[in-house]
Amino acid sequence: MELVAVGSTDLDRATRGRLRALWDFAFDGRFGDDDESHAYGGVHVVAWSGPDLVAHASAVPRRIRFDRTWHGVGYVEAVATHPDHQGRGVGRATMQRLQVEIAARWPVAMLSTGAATGFYERLGWERWRGTSYTRSPAGTVADGEHDGLMILRLDPALVPDLGVDVTCEDRPGDAW
Repeated sequence: MELVAVGSTDLDRATRGRLRALWDFAFDGRFGDDDESHAYGGVHVVAWSGPDLVAHASAVPRRIRFDRTWHGVGYVEAVATHPDHQGRGVGRATMQRLQVEIAARWPVAMLSTGAATGFYERLGWERWRGTSYTRSPAGTVADGEHDGLMILRLDPALVPDLGVDVTCEDRPGDAW
């Protein structure tokens, strides 16, 4: 397996097509165009097994407010491992490499997950304990996403309390 870190602008059309096919397959049809657009604009780690693209994770820049202060963070998107390669450490290796890329760019990273919290906790991520909000043109509203939010504090001093309110800016599709 070969892990490659690459910026969004350096992904060619063929690789983008392979990524979309991976996401569609790995997310069983629950990965839409908004999800795809969220995955681009930052850094990607792609796992290749010979000519086959078998895993992906990306981090994109986002502004997140912790309590009352906005910060630039790396937001993890589109983490997927082809089902034929799951359980072999490919996803873990892909995320570990992405965390190295995140550490070179941001002091904090966040992601939203469902059932995979244990996977991320084993990689050093922590569950968010505060209430989550989304800021939109209509105002800031509690969104109930906090149960799936996780944080990787590369600089714990930036976010010392995981129980404060956290706010993201709205975007098409899922805000978080």
